[in-house]
Amino acid sequence: MNEKIVNLFWQFWNQWLKYRYVDPIVGFARLLVTLGVGLMAPGGLWWLAVALEIKPLSLPASFTLSAGPETVTYTGFILLVVGVLLGIWGLHRVRKARSSCLVYLRGLPGMHDQPPTDDLPPKYRYGEVTHLSLDTHNQSTERVLEHIEMFGKMLDEKILSMNLEAPVTVFAGLAPVPLLYAAGVRLSTRQNLLVMDYNRFEQKWHMLDDKDDGERVDISYPNGRIDADIAIALPFTITIADSQIPSSLKDKTIWIRLNGTGPRTDAFSSEEKMRCVLRTVHDVIRNLRSREGYDHVERVHLFIAAQASTVFKLGTEYQSNAYPEMRIYHFQGGDGKYTWGISVRNSQFCILNGFLDLGSGHANILTLHRNGQNLCQIGP
Repeated sequence: MNEKIVNLFWQFWNQWLKYRYVDPIVGFARLLVTLGVGLMAPGGLWWLAVALEIKPLSLPASFTLSAGPETVTYTGFILLVVGVLLGIWGLHRVRKARSSCLVYLRGLPGMHDQPPTDDLPPKYRYGEVTHLSLDTHNQSTERVLEHIEMFGKMLDEKILSMNLEAPVTVFAGLAPVPLLYAAGVRLSTRQNLLVMDYNRFEQKWHMLDDKDDGERVDISYPNGRIDADIAIALPFTITIADSQIPSSLKDKTIWIRLNGTGPRTDAFSSEEKMRCVLRTVHDVIRNLRSREGYDHVERVHLFIAAQASTVFKLGTEYQSNAYPEMRIYHFQGGDGKYTWGISVRNSQFCILNGFLDLGSGHANILTLHRNGQNLCQIGP
């Protein structure tokens, strides 16, 4: 029993040491405990008796105030109790205010099984860190989409179990572009949503905390009137060649390019820069049908070459009441073309089996099944 009490005390003491520079209440509680223990410790000047005699001029009697060992001990005990109680409340306050939830999307071979909790900055690890993981590499696309559909509910349950109102949510994931976008759509309503990116050279995750370099984007619109289909190309990390865009969309493509040094692997290392650029892309999409000659647009075909965090955050910009149907495609490097994709219409997902050639005279069918039941079926 005594050993458990000692271990509990040291556990709280270590947490006080950890949080003393983070929260002033915890730091003050630690000071009270230190003073209390010092006053109660035997030996030294604390145990000298001090007496002060007061003789009022108008009274024949005198009053004596004394502070001896018992007074010092009682004072130390009171400080110790107040410090412990204040420290327990402060620790609870810090853990509640600084807890985080790490969402880990494991979608490529060779990724670690465990979420990169140790790569989180210390300020997101002061409180409790919980995680929500999804393995997309060893599952079919249909199965992965079913899990992504439940992402929001699963995250709500995690947060409810932590007894928190709005913890920081950090997303870290590598997966095909359509799945990253779909995950962003499902987590778009999260408060305090941050992202991490993976550095393949250093083999570790990092936050986008670099300084904004001021680079933004240039937008090139196609000439002429646009019918039902239009494409948007985002070559942020690598060049997208004209030949990679399907022939039926070559003269219907909006190009959004970085206006600085061009495509590169670390195009977005600043959260502020990413926010500004993706807000521009968002405004282009949501205002398409208000542009002259674009009022008949029904579908946007999205071709993205960007960091995983960028694709995910672009998905969080989705608005079902303002966006046309969005079709996001996966580029297969070995084949040199876009081979499959996902359609998002009214916040519902469908799988695109192969690219739809608008000039072929026939349409592929987009289908998504669950438990043998056809959930959606859409054509061009």
